[in-house]
Order: sequence, then structure tokens, then C-alpha cells
Amino acid sequence: MFIKMRGAIAAKFSSAYAANLISISAIVAMLAFTVGTNASGSEETLEVTGAADFEAPTSIPSIGVKGKSTAIQGHVIFHRDPNGVTLERLVAQVPARTFATGMAVRDEHLRRLVFTAANGDAPDLRFEADKADCASRQGSQEFTCAVAGNLTIRGIARPFQINLKVKQVGSVSFKAAGEGVVKLSDYEIPQPSQLGVKVADEVKLRLDLGAKQSAQTSAYGGKP
Repeated sequence: MFIKMRGAIAAKFSSAYAANLISISAIVAMLAFTVGTNASGSEETLEVTGAADFEAPTSIPSIGVKGKSTAIQGHVIFHRDPNGVTLERLVAQVPARTFATGMAVRDEHLRRLVFTAANGDAPDLRFEADKADCASRQGSQEFTCAVAGNLTIRGIARPFQINLKVKQVGSVSFKAAGEGVVKLSDYEIPQPSQLGVKVADEVKLRLDLGAKQSAQTSAYGGKP
């Protein structure tokens, strides 16, 4: 009988030991998953909206041409990990017809002389960049991103670089602004001229963007 009791105690001890071992293994697995998730960082697909402003000097120093569109739309993948912040697959485009200078006649000239290609089409302006690394101070919610990609005007793509200053304003929302220079001659655009006033070849382009979690990402709780 003593042998039977000892066997029963041993079996019970073995069962309890196995259960504890399983619990410990589960905890270790959960910790490993958590550490792995934190190490790999977070990734969000964000919708981009905003405005594009341009300013062009002319042959008369006191006269310049300014215009604006508030119809920018696009998307970007925002990736954050222990090494920093990265923007990936940034796309932003704006219909050429949405630019306005505040003067109807000048708007017509802008669309016809600058944005309309030889075949009569006036395609959207489009900027694309594959990847941009961003610098920030430790613990800061502000980043500086040197974004290099291609800007397409009149259907012609040319390299374009812009330094974006990005600020996080919500858990998954950001504001960004930056400036770059566009040369009309790079896009085979003659410098517009009217009444002896000629627009310069170099035009300053400013982007003011907002980015927030896309509706599809928000609905499904992950990348689309």
C-alpha cells in the first residue's frame, strides 16, 4: 500500500510539474512575442492631403507670380523602429486644373502654357518617392526627412528633392511642410511671358501636408 501511495504522489507531482512547465513556457512565449513586436517597430499606412504653393519671380523684380492648390491627395507608409523613422512609398498628386493665382486670365495662361502638354493633355502633377530616412532628437515628436523622388509635370518625370519637417500631432496623424525648386526647362516648358514680363525658369514649390491613418487601415486594425 505504501508503494501505491508513493506512486500516486509521484504521479500527482509529475502532473503539477508539467502544468507549471506549460504555464512558464506560455509566459516565455508571450514575452518573446512582445519583445519581437517592439523590436520590429510599428508601421502605418497614412492618407496624405494638403496644399501646394508656387512662387515664381519675373524679369521685373517687383513683380512675381504666385499660385496655390489645396487638392493634394496621396498616401505614405510611416515606419517607426528603435533606429528611427522611415517614410516609404510616398505618393502625392494634384490636378493641374486646381491651381489658381487669383486672376482668371492668368489662371488660363498657367494651365495652357505651363501644365498643358503638346498633345493637349494636362495630366496631374505627381510626386513619388520610394524611401526616406528621417532624423529626430531622442524622444522628440518632430522629424526632418530628406525626401528624394520623381516629380512628374506634363507627363515628364524628373528628379526632385524636398526636405520635409514632420511633426506628430496625434497617435497616428502628422503635419509636414517643406520647399523645393522646380526648373521649367527640365519639363520642356518655355518661360511664360506677357506684356514684356517674363517668368523665371526656377520656381519655388512649397508643400503643406497632413497625414492620418487611412480609413481602410483603421477599419481592419492593420495594414491594408
